[in-house]
Amino acid sequence: MKKKAIITDKAPRPVARYSQGIKVGNTLYVQGIIALDPRSGKLVAGAIKPQTERVLKSLKAILEKAGLSLGDVVKVTVFLADLKDYPAFNETYGRYFRAEPPPVRSTVQARLPLGALVELDAIAARSGGTAR
Repeated sequence: MKKKAIITDKAPRPVARYSQGIKVGNTLYVQGIIALDPRSGKLVAGAIKPQTERVLKSLKAILEKAGLSLGDVVKVTVFLADLKDYPAFNETYGRYFRAEPPPVRSTVQARLPLGALVELDAIAARSGGTAR
């Protein structure tokens, strides 16, 4: 199957040699997203909730550009700079992922680029039909 790069100006532009997303067939693989403002390229100021909000808005924009939605996400990996932020992260995350069943998820503590508090990547898939 052919790989197709997914790029939108509603999510941060890659700062190195990687794509926002790669679609292969009906599956989309989304880059690790930190809370960079798509217009300024700067990290969103504030605590975990505003950074999580920005990351999830970027994820949603990449999915939509690929013809998918948050309901199509099957796997999320979350990296938190501090696991103490897990409850606040999870509260914001839960407002975005309402579809049943929710995606599977792994959460790990990690040192993140640019002082980010959260980073996530995702895999989304549309079952059946053809890729858009």
